[in-house]
Amino acid sequence: MNQSQASAGAPPGAVSPQAAFAARGTRKRSFWDGRPGTLLLQLAVGVLILVAWELASRAGLINPILLGRPSLIGQRIFEMLAGDEVYSRTIYDHLWTTLQVVLLGYVLGSAGGIALAFVLGRSRFLSKVFEPLILSIASIPKIAIAPLFIIVLGIGITSKLAIVFIEVFFMVFFSALRGVVEVNEDYVHIARIMGASRWKVLRRIIIPAALPDIMHGLRMGVPFAMIGAILGEFISSNQGLGWLILYSSSSLDPNSLWAALAFLVVTTWLLGVVLGMIEARVLAWQPQRRESGMRV
Repeated sequence: MNQSQASAGAPPGAVSPQAAFAARGTRKRSFWDGRPGTLLLQLAVGVLILVAWELASRAGLINPILLGRPSLIGQRIFEMLAGDEVYSRTIYDHLWTTLQVVLLGYVLGSAGGIALAFVLGRSRFLSKVFEPLILSIASIPKIAIAPLFIIVLGIGITSKLAIVFIEVFFMVFFSALRGVVEVNEDYVHIARIMGASRWKVLRRIIIPAALPDIMHGLRMGVPFAMIGAILGEFISSNQGLGWLILYSSSSLDPNSLWAALAFLVVTTWLLGVVLGMIEARVLAWQPQRRESGMRV
């Protein structure tokens, strides 16, 4: 028994938590601990689910008219990729309709959220005045106010942009506000004492300090932008991925529905990957990110 164990009253041969974590960090990593092994396991699980789904459908345990069949869904995806029309339009027409709303609404919502976060985060007076209003609006389920946008702004792209805007705005705003509020004020005071202008303090101290939280909000806003666009197309549209999903469901066409969902998931994932690459490049100066990048 060593001195630390004796002082803590630990039984002989007991391992301290610190030693356990140290041993865990130094043990030899196997292939399955790395990223290739993890991806292989995830792929295997997905294949098993699809195989079980296919067999259950062929055996009559699952009704293919209601839930579809993986083989037919895959065939439908390839037909869409080949340019076959889906209810009078190609999948590329539907994708472009949805992406226009997603990208424009995402940019406007992110810009508005970041701008307001800096204004309120640096002004206690304005923060106290507008905090109840912002929290009240943010607490309203977006699906409840989406029809209001349709009534006020019409059934065109403007109402869908408004839905995407409000979905992204609050996600980015609260994340950016946290970053701005948590800026170390000692650095700000020292910079001002040394004669730095407000613009230089903002550019050299406040923005870099808040940037990790801003990028986190931007990354989390991607799926919310897609949710807003799909919600808008559910309520009022005649094309787009959301409309395609809804129309396929009402037409009892599960294969087209699952195919549209697959395109939706892949598109959202690709947008997230692009933003993740931008985030890694923008925040490359952070030591922990460089170390994690070296480990990968």
